Amino acid sequence: LIHSEIEPDFSAELCPKATLADLDPSAMTDFRALWAKRSSNDRLAAVPLAQVLADADLLPDGCVTYAALILFGTHAALGRHLAPAEVIFEYRSSEASGPAQERHEFRESFLRFHDQLWKLINQRNDRQSYQDGFFRFDLPTFDERPVREAVLNAVCHRDYRAAGSVFVRQFSRRLEVISP
Repeated sequence: LIHSEIEPDFSAELCPKATLADLDPSAMTDFRALWAKRSSNDRLAAVPLAQVLADADLLPDGCVTYAALILFGTHAALGRHLAPAEVIFEYRSSEASGPAQERHEFRESFLRFHDQLWKLINQRNDRQSYQDGFFRFDLPTFDERPVREAVLNAVCHRDYRAAGSVFVRQFSRRLEVISP
């Protein structure tokens, strides 16, 4: 583990054969809108997408980084340049082995599927209740913010040189996010 902390960040490396055409324009547009909203900078809407990506260190000197592929890559581009960039969601109603009750495979830009993944998790997000004095409170089993953070960390910080997919396995009261 300590060894991997001193290695260069793989996602910041350039993907030698990838071009801007390998990136999904709608995902890049969504990124620009999210960045403009987060920074309260409406002027970003007028900045060309290539400049926005360059400013975010995703397109240094016009070259596509692996991070840009992970965030914005098309299905075909990920298959060509970054085959392990896949997230598999499984819902399992029990701990028994065997096929999952529901399974979805995502090999596309992270910005294209992250909301859909949360919707899949949230559709079976039971409420848990607890009592504090005279009051009863209901809370979801899975809180959106830490779930999204766990998935984002698994996708962004995994070693893409290793084979395998990121797995998100949901059980009734437990969620596993497993990165190779």
